[in-house]
Amino acid sequence: MRVCLVLPFLGPLSMFIKRRITKLVNKFYPLVDLKIIHKRGRTIGSLFPYKDRFPLKCNSYVVYKTECEACGSSATYVGKTINTIYERFHGSNGHLHPSSTSMALLEHLAANVTPNCEFIIDIKILDTCAGDLKLRFAKSMHLKHNKQTLNTQERSIPLKII
Repeated sequence: MRVCLVLPFLGPLSMFIKRRITKLVNKFYPLVDLKIIHKRGRTIGSLFPYKDRFPLKCNSYVVYKTECEACGSSATYVGKTINTIYERFHGSNGHLHPSSTSMALLEHLAANVTPNCEFIIDIKILDTCAGDLKLRFAKSMHLKHNKQTLNTQERSIPLKII
């Protein structure tokens, strides 16, 4: 019978312990084929992430969902962007820019004149993708499965099952 035993690696002490355990097992259990494997333990580097995380507003190539903080889930919008989220909302053609052509969020803000109505507060990233076509498929799937009220389109790209 083969038995594997995983122990942390502790330098020269590990080799000493391996010899002692192997001798004891061979003496009392001669039919057992013991394999001792040493595994490197935690290091300081494994306790800290190597890369810093970007703030939410710096993410790009994402499908996002935003809800009006005052209205809740009754006013949601699902969108996609290849630019950063900050640029999508505040850039020259962004959702919240006065000269924007994407009017769903601005119309909601104008209809609800309350100063508490802000979309930028509650943005959730639903998906990330490597390219625009994949983003369009992901957005279409989220539009189909997540009920939203402010999107004027039903899908970003036709979804067909072959």
